[in-house]
Amino acid sequence: MKRTILFGAICLIFIPACGQVAHKVRPVSIAERLKIKAFEAKSISCQTTSPDSAIYFADLGLKLSRTLNYKLGEGQMLNQFARINEQYGNLNLAIKYQKEARDIFKSLHNPLSYDADANLGLLQAQTGKLSYGTMLINSSLKYYENKRDTIGISKSYIRLGQVKELSGHLSQALQCYDKAEQLQMDRPITIDYFNLILRVGNLHNKQGNYRQAADYYQKGIGQSGAKEHIKTHVSFLNHAGQTYDKLGNKRQALAYHQQALKKAMSSGMLEEQARSLMGIAQVQKSQNADQSILHLKNALNIARSIGNKQLLQEIFHSLSEIYRQQSRYLEALTALEQHHLLVDSLEKSNTGHKIAALQSSYDLTESKLRIESLQLSNLHKTEQRNRVFIFAGTILVVLFVFAAYLYKTKRLNQRLEATNLIKDKLFSIIGHDLRNPIGGITQLLAIMEEGDLTAQEQHDMVAEMRKQGSVSLEILNALLNWGEAQLKGIHVKPSKFNAKSSITKNIFALQTQAADKAILFSDKVPSELQVYGDVNHFDFIIRNLLSNAIKFSHLSGAIEIAAEHKPGSSKAIFSVRDHGKGISKKQQELFLKSNLDISFGTAGEKGTGIGLMLSKEFVKANHGRIWVDSIEGEGATFYFTFSLPEMNEA
Repeated sequence: MKRTILFGAICLIFIPACGQVAHKVRPVSIAERLKIKAFEAKSISCQTTSPDSAIYFADLGLKLSRTLNYKLGEGQMLNQFARINEQYGNLNLAIKYQKEARDIFKSLHNPLSYDADANLGLLQAQTGKLSYGTMLINSSLKYYENKRDTIGISKSYIRLGQVKELSGHLSQALQCYDKAEQLQMDRPITIDYFNLILRVGNLHNKQGNYRQAADYYQKGIGQSGAKEHIKTHVSFLNHAGQTYDKLGNKRQALAYHQQALKKAMSSGMLEEQARSLMGIAQVQKSQNADQSILHLKNALNIARSIGNKQLLQEIFHSLSEIYRQQSRYLEALTALEQHHLLVDSLEKSNTGHKIAALQSSYDLTESKLRIESLQLSNLHKTEQRNRVFIFAGTILVVLFVFAAYLYKTKRLNQRLEATNLIKDKLFSIIGHDLRNPIGGITQLLAIMEEGDLTAQEQHDMVAEMRKQGSVSLEILNALLNWGEAQLKGIHVKPSKFNAKSSITKNIFALQTQAADKAILFSDKVPSELQVYGDVNHFDFIIRNLLSNAIKFSHLSGAIEIAAEHKPGSSKAIFSVRDHGKGISKKQQELFLKSNLDISFGTAGEKGTGIGLMLSKEFVKANHGRIWVDSIEGEGATFYFTFSLPEMNEA
């Protein structure tokens, strides 16, 4: 009976589909094609300045193309996703999308497949597959030569030149660029042509052929004077100025930079004005350092007004060099520190864009799987007329496997995303937070070696080196502890011990750090309090919380350590309280999520957050919990619980 009912239910579900045929795909209208083209154009225009917007518009174009079953539009939008991922360093994803775009173009017998092959070749070369990349580009070149497509041949030679540059064969790269340039002669001048001229000039600069580089920049200057190419024209002027400076022709270099500044000001191009001022400062730094500093400060004001962090860090680096040239070492150090802070900020932002592009790519992949599933379902329906029961069973199996696949994929993506966040943060800490203090020490040693310093200046620099060394040691210890916990796991060795003794020991160990800021400790923990857990974990938690409290306390501040035991509870509640800068709501939310975040103490001390994260893991391993109570500007209190011995001994 049950089988009969099940059979009837399946028939009711699938018999209506019998006899159905696939719907005819209606033609895509001109208005719809123009809309997809507009999404592509918006994505390209946002690609450099606003990657999130570039992803958004490319996503809209891709979804609309798939909804309309417009394969050419789908291929073009996938090609744009490849360009976005390439720009932000996601080369493997860029290759994936470039392959999908190429396959669509080939299925349509569209010549764009050869351009996609050339793009794919360059991407493969960037991942180290130079021979394979060269083969793909040569295949594209052969096609364009057979078709006598001058533009396609020129683009192929440019990509071959880029591959030769990647492999270090600079002379061969120049030969490829020369062929591309010859092909573009007597043709309308485009932005691609100017990019080629600039690339050749830069390559000559890289080889030390400054005279040839200057010739190419002058060619660009002569051909880019039209109003629509004014930005390119200013760029050529500044490059020419830099090259003549290397040739030792200060007068000509200054003239080019001044001409670039004048044109940038008349056209309202603020970034180009700042770069022209930087070029003028570089030329004049030996003869008139004070005037150079004035130019750089004007450039600094412009960069701040437009919020260009990349430009700001370049200006601070130039200021540091000129201050050092004048033996104004403290000002040089301040400018260098600002440079390092901006480098950190830019790389953190870039990492964020990479993660955003990666996440969007995952979403698009899942969307494609859903569309392919619907297409497969529609195809199966057309075959149901004579195979109703087989079709029903097949669909059920497919749905079950697909659901299991989606569930597994979702779990793997969640784990991958969490792992990537931790990995990116650790690489950032190792590559920048650990590098910067060591780099600062190296800079200070160089200054001490080259300059005649007073006793006070030497004392200040030694003190700064001690501070930077302490920061490096603290970060390294935190990384080693965290790494050991991740590799070996957290093993708890519980025992009964006196909490007061452990806290007193750690207060004594941190006295020097506290004395530097005239901070007093107030230990209100009962001397008879016994707790049960891993004493090494307890030591680490207390030491980390006290060290953080010192960092974020003001001069002549106070830190209170207390403990209480509520009647009937099996836990003791410990607290570490300071009266310093406090913690913002956003930072408190990050702390609750176990995320890492960089912060700075009241004296500029840098914290990575690894110690606090490891403290949370140790508290959890000892069956406790940890939380924070803070008002920004008024201080913070960290609480954590530890087991009492009575319950555990019983």
